[in-house]
Amino acid sequence: MFLHLAFAFHALCLLFTVQTCWSACYFPIEYQGQFLMQSAVIAGPTVRYSQLNITAEAIPIWGHCHHRIGNNVILMDSSGGTDCIRCFHLNLRSRNVLQVHTEGLDKCYTNEDAAKATCPDEATLYGGDTSKEIILYKIKDANGDPIREEFCPINGRFRFSYQSADTLECSEAVSEMDNCPSDSALNLRFRDCNFHNYDMTYQCLGHWTGRNNQRYIALLNRGGERFPRYRCALYREDASTGVIFMAFSNDSTCRSDLHSATSGYEKLTLSTMPAPQWPEYVFASNCRFPAWALGHWQHLYVENKELTYKDHFTFKTFNMRCVGSDVGDGDRFLVFARTHCGEHMHNCIWMKKRGSNVIEFKLGQHTSTDLNTSLCSDSNFEGVTWITQGRLERKQEMPCPISGEYTGFLPDAPGLCARLSSDCRSPEIMYYTVSDCTQAEVYEEREYRCLGQWVEDGLMYTYTQRSDVGTYECFVGSIVSNDEIYIKEAGDHCQRNMNPFERGMKLTRKGSCVGDQRTSGSPQRPHPTSPWLSSKYPPEPTKPWKPITAPPRKPGGVQNAATLPARPLMMILGLTLLISRSL
Repeated sequence: MFLHLAFAFHALCLLFTVQTCWSACYFPIEYQGQFLMQSAVIAGPTVRYSQLNITAEAIPIWGHCHHRIGNNVILMDSSGGTDCIRCFHLNLRSRNVLQVHTEGLDKCYTNEDAAKATCPDEATLYGGDTSKEIILYKIKDANGDPIREEFCPINGRFRFSYQSADTLECSEAVSEMDNCPSDSALNLRFRDCNFHNYDMTYQCLGHWTGRNNQRYIALLNRGGERFPRYRCALYREDASTGVIFMAFSNDSTCRSDLHSATSGYEKLTLSTMPAPQWPEYVFASNCRFPAWALGHWQHLYVENKELTYKDHFTFKTFNMRCVGSDVGDGDRFLVFARTHCGEHMHNCIWMKKRGSNVIEFKLGQHTSTDLNTSLCSDSNFEGVTWITQGRLERKQEMPCPISGEYTGFLPDAPGLCARLSSDCRSPEIMYYTVSDCTQAEVYEEREYRCLGQWVEDGLMYTYTQRSDVGTYECFVGSIVSNDEIYIKEAGDHCQRNMNPFERGMKLTRKGSCVGDQRTSGSPQRPHPTSPWLSSKYPPEPTKPWKPITAPPRKPGGVQNAATLPARPLMMILGLTLLISRSL
């Protein structure tokens, strides 16, 4: 009966286009969860917060998702008796921070076109716009789990000076900051200041590049009563001196009294404490990493003799120097590694080129205080999984392994269909859509850029980056024929021992691209215009299939029947009876 009612409601929307029907509009799973936002500033550092929830299809205090246009979303709120329509611009800055711009919460429209006219675009958003900025700080994700750690963009040991307004409060001789033991936090020790000695810790919630290429960081105050619970700051490093300038807003927004990394309500000047010298034999080594591995990757930076790895499992940053490469097949390298917290050890790193834009590597499971070639033996890598990384500065675009349009059914969600299609003009782009098999209502749309693929043990692995949230994802598949493929998600690091024929998705070819035309007759998707982000996200736990944005709608989740006008309600009931009897 529920399915019949849903079908009847959908049919009525198509036949009569009544205003009470909601179009298919959903928020990505990464946007969903519980958030806090600043609601008022009280005297001193005290800021009052209010809670806001984002569900699959609504931000309840602002309205239901009515229409999405890229990062702009039209929300409609009818709780006041008349339609209140507003446009919001959403930017997911990290897993824990969602930045919102809107004309204002005190303004709304009854006409959708009028609301659309207020939508900001990326080109003018920061060009002196007058939109209201709202920073949402996540406290629980869509599953109700608490937030997870994020790497801080500033790591090391520093001495700092501190200024409040224009008054120097702390000299730089004694006060210190570090990330020990975890690079997800900034530990500050205020000493020799105009106030009592004071220790505090900021947890890093995310960082991003904003207007005029300014670099932002969002922080959670872990118990420091002198400052607001949530902080937003700008930071900049002087390339010639290594000095880092950092300025804070006077509340939990990213605009109040915050103008640049050197102009804000409060300011820190961080001077790096000297790092210990490399041991003489390490410094003298002529060992070099391969030329194909050099450059910036997701969590890895490789130079000729040195590499830096930000371990998103332990939240430690390792600086490594190559000390030997004449082992294995020439792709294993003995290294001397150290952290800024004083730890040091010898280990072995095993690198594999998976394409010009994809690298995989392993670190030996055992370390040693002494240089030992056995660290690169096969036994030291038993049970160690590959870490997959995408190149941030791509040398060339790599085409996706599929070309054309494929359709199939989700193996673990009966009633849901999937479509995988390539971009005729940009073969490195592919689209993935999940919809209701009977009503064709779209629940999820994703856009991927393929970074590279390789074949291992008869299976093809494809490493991709999503355009909307910047995350990296891996797929494992098998191309049975030109018309049939099997595909399965393989986590963030191309998990092995996964069989796409078991709980994988079977996709059948429905059309192919010839020039700019699709032989299936389906409309050409617009060429992607959204920027591709460089992800700093920690690895996600591997699942058979990551959750789609929204489950199929239940009739009661669209709109309460009691609130529908009498005539449309009678039409729905009549159509439902007719369909029920015919079935």
